[in-house]
Formats: sequence, C-alpha cells, structure tokens
Amino acid sequence: MISILDFGAAGNVRSVANALARLGAEFEVVRTLPNISGGLIIPGVGAFSAVKKMRQSLKGKRPDELPCPVLGICIGMQALFDSSEEDENTNGLGVVGGKVRKLRGEVSLPQLGWNRVNVAKKDVLFDRIADGSYFYYANSYAGFPADRKVVLATTDYGEVFPCAVRKGDVWGVQFHPEKSGKAGQKLLENFISICRR
Repeated sequence: MISILDFGAAGNVRSVANALARLGAEFEVVRTLPNISGGLIIPGVGAFSAVKKMRQSLKGKRPDELPCPVLGICIGMQALFDSSEEDENTNGLGVVGGKVRKLRGEVSLPQLGWNRVNVAKKDVLFDRIADGSYFYYANSYAGFPADRKVVLATTDYGEVFPCAVRKGDVWGVQFHPEKSGKAGQKLLENFISICRR
C-alpha cells in the first residue's frame, strides 16, 4: 500500500492518485502520517511555505526517519532541503543538505512544459528509462545539494540544475512523473517496485 500525503497545499494529489490507479497500484490518500510500511509519496505544487503544513502532516518526522521508501515530487523534493530563498522564514525538512534557489539565466519563469532529464548516476528509480527522456516541469526554483553525490539526474533550463536526488530510501524529483507520459509512468512503476521489495 502506497500512501499519498495530502497536506492541504499539495495541488496535484488527484493526478498522482490517477497515475497510480492506471498502474494498478494499491494506494490511499492520507491527511496525516499513518502507520505505514509500504511507501509514501509527497506531491506538491506551490510555494516553499507549504513545507509548514507538510511538517504538521508528517507529525514532525523527517522522511528519512520513516520505515519505508519515500518519493517527493516538485515541492515535495524541494522540501527535502535545508532551506529556500523563496521563503527564508520556513525551514526545510533537512534530509538533503543544501538550499533551494531561483533558477538563473535568460529564460522565462516559471519553467512550464517538457524538458530533458540527463541521468547522472545509475539508480533503480530510473531503471529502463532512457537518458535524455522528456519529463514535465512546473518550477521557478530548484534545489542545489551541498553533496553532489546525492544527485541522480540534471536538467538544463537557463542553467544546469539537479532534477532528481536520493538520500538513502528517500528520493526527490523536481519534474512531475504523473504528468510525464510513458517515461513518468515507468518511473512510478519503478518506485512501486522499490516499495514492494
């Protein structure tokens, strides 16, 4: 059973639920942290201030303290970092050391649409997904970890930025796999397989 965390400001809970349903996965939408063992997806569309509500729904626990694999999507990935210049008054969840900052370069923000994902490190989350596959983005900010070893993939939009990270059994992706066609479906399939193991 995979739990989708609806912390009241996620925005794309239904899209994630629909994507899991299409894959035949067992899932439930939860408002607060249940006694879970299968897996947890933290979705989100919105500002970094939403991390406050996310922390309440997690009952003060960090994702890396949970007894299951965790996947953070969009703001769910950014929340894994220590902080963000988008909201200096909100602390991140502190799973990945580093800071979220606004994208730089001569590009329009937010980035809305499809962009390539360049796989930097082999990982089960990207199993059987071709390097350079297109995924769907909706972001103006991105997380830059202090330790580059956690970076699984990058994207180039004005500058090269990390679009997928992993710390232990916690993954984060800046793009939206639930809106990314076959490549996104395969990534979610891979996460389901991770949870089953």
